[in-house]
Amino acid sequence: MQKIVLAAAFVVALPAFAQLSAPANGPQLVASHRGASAYAPEHTLFAYDLAIEQDTDLLECDVILTKDEVPVCIHDETIDRTVADGKTGRVDSYTLAELREFDFGSWFNTANPTLAKSEYVGAKIVPFEEELDCYLRHNPKLRFYPETKDSAGGRAEQILQEMLTRKGLIDTGDPMNRVQTATIVLQSFDPGSLQRMRSLNSTIPTGFLYTAPTSIDILQYQLTGDGPDYIDFFIPNSAAILIDPTLVQRYHAAGHDVHTWTVNDANQMDLLLSLGVDALFTNNSDVLRARIDAKGSGTTPEQRNNPKNFAHGCVGIAGRVTSKDGPGDVWEPTGLRGVQLKSASAGSVTPVPAVPVAAPDTASGRFGGGSLGSVMLGLFGFAALRRKLSR
Repeated sequence: MQKIVLAAAFVVALPAFAQLSAPANGPQLVASHRGASAYAPEHTLFAYDLAIEQDTDLLECDVILTKDEVPVCIHDETIDRTVADGKTGRVDSYTLAELREFDFGSWFNTANPTLAKSEYVGAKIVPFEEELDCYLRHNPKLRFYPETKDSAGGRAEQILQEMLTRKGLIDTGDPMNRVQTATIVLQSFDPGSLQRMRSLNSTIPTGFLYTAPTSIDILQYQLTGDGPDYIDFFIPNSAAILIDPTLVQRYHAAGHDVHTWTVNDANQMDLLLSLGVDALFTNNSDVLRARIDAKGSGTTPEQRNNPKNFAHGCVGIAGRVTSKDGPGDVWEPTGLRGVQLKSASAGSVTPVPAVPVAAPDTASGRFGGGSLGSVMLGLFGFAALRRKLSR
């Protein structure tokens, strides 16, 4: 009954939203939330490969440091939810070598029996450096969206800075518009993390994630459309925009792009796109790509440059990182967007067999979030808390 009431409220609000349609600051972007995580185990090569097949603009990596300070892609601070066989504990209590022994895929089969695949069993954790090298080899124009999670007392930002400097990925994109062109864009719920990253370099764009105006600072950002100089763009939860649909215009007027999360429903995608949101995080990259293409407001296939056919599984790269120092490739910028390989890693490689990933049956879709009911102000606090826990 609650869902019916919430949906009805959303329908009633649609005419008002339609009058607020506004252009985005540039091409509207698909940000693959933990990869194509609606259809494959999140933050695994299966999810990343599928996101490329679904023609994404941005690949996300939630960055957490291992015990030996290797940045890896995993959402939770513990392995409890995404590792099979009852393994538990904080990510930073295990070394990379120990984490590589665990199965990060079977949980998805259990949770999603209609989408289960035998090849997901035994899926491995992905170091951020391997994600970068694998998918830049496939597409040098691809863009990456790391999020600093547990900052490890500031070590996460320092390690990222050192790694990206070593790899030649600190200074990329158009200096006049890095938010829309840089190979690396950083996000965090922690303003302190963004401030630390900005103190280390002035070139990587930084975006502030938040669920709702729960502090004086965030309320001020929303009212003025502006914030401190270490925040280049803003990433409010989609509920914050639906409750205050002129928010996007205020941020745009102050010169900031607006991204939002996590939107898996096609109707809500259309609404947020019409309000001028510049990028949407989604688990359903294929659905969002179709909505943006239908609107004609996204990047061109040439700008995205995603290959139609490529070897899955990152053979020759998966398994080669052994420490926070790599080994890994070195890249250099090419013009106003993209990079090219400057020198290939000479490090040892433990090959992982390529696994063909079949396109999923998405006729019925899998829409696991982005509740339309979040437009109900009275339920906002609950929705915001629930969303933060799932971000």
